[in-house]
Amino acid sequence: MAVLSRSRCSIGRKKTIFISLSLMIVFGTIVAFAPNYTVFVIARLLVGTTVSGIFLSAFVIGTELTGPDMRTWTATLPHVAFATGYMLYALMAWGIRSWRPLQLTMTIPTVFLLFSWPFLIESPRWLISVDRHDEAAAIVKRIAKFNGVTVPAHVLNERNEKKKNDRRHTAIDLLRTRNLLIRNLNLFYQWFVTSMVFYGLSLNTSSLPGIDDYVAFFLGGFVEIPGLFSSYYLLDILGRPKCQCLYMTVGGIACIISPFLAPPYLPEHLAPLSIVLAMLGKLSISACFNISYIMSAELNPTILRNVAVGAGSMWARIGGVVSPFVVYSKQLWLPLPFAIFGGCAVLAGVVALALPETMGADLPETVEEAESFGTKRKPQPVYLSDIEKHGEAHQNRAFQEEDVTAL
Repeated sequence: MAVLSRSRCSIGRKKTIFISLSLMIVFGTIVAFAPNYTVFVIARLLVGTTVSGIFLSAFVIGTELTGPDMRTWTATLPHVAFATGYMLYALMAWGIRSWRPLQLTMTIPTVFLLFSWPFLIESPRWLISVDRHDEAAAIVKRIAKFNGVTVPAHVLNERNEKKKNDRRHTAIDLLRTRNLLIRNLNLFYQWFVTSMVFYGLSLNTSSLPGIDDYVAFFLGGFVEIPGLFSSYYLLDILGRPKCQCLYMTVGGIACIISPFLAPPYLPEHLAPLSIVLAMLGKLSISACFNISYIMSAELNPTILRNVAVGAGSMWARIGGVVSPFVVYSKQLWLPLPFAIFGGCAVLAGVVALALPETMGADLPETVEEAESFGTKRKPQPVYLSDIEKHGEAHQNRAFQEEDVTAL
């Protein structure tokens, strides 16, 4: 995960997608023909790693290619595709009961995705961040021509001047400054809890009374769709932190209550209520995944955006690793896994309110802009010509304070 996050910042979003896609096809095929368990586990691990590289890079490209008005929509669509694949996988597994043919059936069609190379463009924001201004300008003009608009020359010139003074940054910059440290630690916890509860509910569906495993798996994907679309509408009404708080709290409370609505606590004929609440929890947590992606992308600067989303995804994977152990705690007390999931989710909802609002805001380009985002300290751009004329002292302009409304 860390390697792929770094590669997205060094070789670009587009190349990372296609390198990961090619490796996924290779390792997916190896999984299908694995001669022993060791080969199976290693190849399966590598498949999971490459899938993350594809999904995260595609998400970041969509986020960076759109303005504030359309950013929520482009960020939500990949998760809708994920939920659709989730449901299709349940249907495929129901029809193909042998795992080797099932693995091949999932892997072979992805070969056709390699032919999408000419149609996918690189992120202009990333190109500018690595001083490839001519390529970025060409892509922006191409997009503008397609949309029937023109790009004012001063827009690209100002962006280029700004980037000339921007030093190279590393992943440690996510935690180097006070505001970024606090915000990213908060975001990492959001990712961890979201993934732990998401996969925990998926794994624990066998504990729900009166429901077939294939049906439960399909429903787990189906309920994500309304969760994602409802979050799409609410994100631009309530804002990011409030939405995260709402969905985390609703999902957490639903998780805590659901096991008590089934035997031995209530009569068996009321067991469907438990299923409904568990699915409500899954719906809410699916929306939280969408919001976590969006907030990680919008609160971190361009040069670190892939690293930030990748680091968050790494914490999500840790949550996924912890999840089966939480599910196993039902051996001690049947409702215990749901209580743990629900309690962690409610806490995540509360601390999410500490994050600054990003709704309708421009994406931060530099670490300084990200650090001052949501505060009264707004960075002013430093141009190379100013430094050459007036000396290094003028760099302090980047830290001038203005009275602006915190987002």
